[in-house]
Amino acid sequence: MDARRHAIDGQPGATGPSIRGIAYVYASASRTVRDLAASGALESDPAVLEGFGFDRVHVAVEETPYDLALTAAARLLDEQGVDPASVGLLVYAGTPSAMAFAAASDAGAGAAALCTADRFRYPVTRLQHELGLERAAVLALDQLACTTLFGAIRVARAMMAAEGIDRALCVASEFYPAHAGREAVYNCTSDAACALLLDATDDADARNRIVGATTISKGYYWDPEAMREEVIASYFPTAVHAIGRALCDAGWRPEDVDWVIPHNVSTRSWEVLLRLMRLPNAKLWAHNIPRRGHTLSGDNFINLRDAIDGGDVRPGQRALLFAYGYGAHWTALAVEA
Repeated sequence: MDARRHAIDGQPGATGPSIRGIAYVYASASRTVRDLAASGALESDPAVLEGFGFDRVHVAVEETPYDLALTAAARLLDEQGVDPASVGLLVYAGTPSAMAFAAASDAGAGAAALCTADRFRYPVTRLQHELGLERAAVLALDQLACTTLFGAIRVARAMMAAEGIDRALCVASEFYPAHAGREAVYNCTSDAACALLLDATDDADARNRIVGATTISKGYYWDPEAMREEVIASYFPTAVHAIGRALCDAGWRPEDVDWVIPHNVSTRSWEVLLRLMRLPNAKLWAHNIPRRGHTLSGDNFINLRDAIDGGDVRPGQRALLFAYGYGAHWTALAVEA
């Protein structure tokens, strides 16, 4: 049996693709929580959000989601010295169609363009062209909210195994809705893009191997604003269940986890979840929560890169990535650094 296919099927200990590299870019403008409150962009008192660990977020003004996606992807290919012709799959996750080309300050015009023929102007094919990915198959994902980059990885892993693709580029770019303020259930939100490269490998000693994963979707919560209290009630027990499934898929015991690499929701909620997860040796890498806020574009992978670059996550250590997204989706990934 092909080792890559074996890994997709979730057999513990199987060799899976590795994350070769990660690159990201945030919107250039930043605002403090107090700034957001003064502009009417928060529902909660800023002191409450500061108490939950938030200090500053990045807010797009003139940038478009496509601008950030292209910058992150081009930076990644350059940093890794990758020949664009070696990329066999491009998965774009995030702002769809013409909306991806609208500046944040003119998002309404981008939304209106979806009702015209501009709907067929696709960011994924433009990325393929401008990055020179002439041999890459293209695919785009949506409707997974903060778990969209996890979804891109899930699809890429499956296609790499099924079609013998050796390298995939996953790119996520998402701005928080223009008229939704800057708060999502007591979390402050940023605008950003994140790109990562997946390389197929049979080397059990490769860095940043994906060895386990799971996703749980509960369509009952399809309307998160109308079912806000129900979502909050379901969040923790379903998160624990998803994390347990990912550990099982990886063949890990709870005590094997060295690091929890979070999505940047409130530190208070992470304190609760860590107690419920019962991972006795795991540390939470939460440095970016106050200085970056929460993005829809891949907090976990931005944090993983920063944790590795900072020397916190070392070769051979085991990292658990978990995120929740409206829809509702709970997802976890086990990575051997």
